[in-house]
Amino acid sequence: MRIGITATRDGLTSIQERIFLQLVLYLEITEFEHGDAIGGDFDCHYAIIEEKILDSKNIFKRPCNILNQRAFAKGGSDLEEPIAPLERNHKIVDDVDILIGCPKGFKEELRSGTWATIRYANKNKKPTYIIYPDGSIFKRTSGIEIEFVIPKKETENEITTSTTV
Repeated sequence: MRIGITATRDGLTSIQERIFLQLVLYLEITEFEHGDAIGGDFDCHYAIIEEKILDSKNIFKRPCNILNQRAFAKGGSDLEEPIAPLERNHKIVDDVDILIGCPKGFKEELRSGTWATIRYANKNKKPTYIIYPDGSIFKRTSGIEIEFVIPKKETENEITTSTTV
């Protein structure tokens, strides 16, 4: 399963990152695609590598053409030459089976690339998990958003956390 990320350029909270890792383990991902942006994309890229969830050959970067927004993360493959952020975000949604969104706040914003990408995924009926800054997860499909709790499952790669979801 190929998942994509759209995340705040301010970076993830520590609980967002832990919940992201738990969610990707639960989803049993085989490929990961991101926009190589500073902040959340960078955080998720390295978290997946550090926790040995995927090998670099299964991580794909789709960079934007705004240099000061690029993370230039090491490892993984660039899918194409850098393109405009909105076009890049749409291509990520179109490429993946599931989108994970990690916004910086709790309310949907109009002038936010993360929220615009989540809205695009919703419009195209792409299953989307939203991990809020407090670690709460909501699954959004076709405009309906419901709280989601990751079922406990035994795995050798399990990420331990002291918080309850």
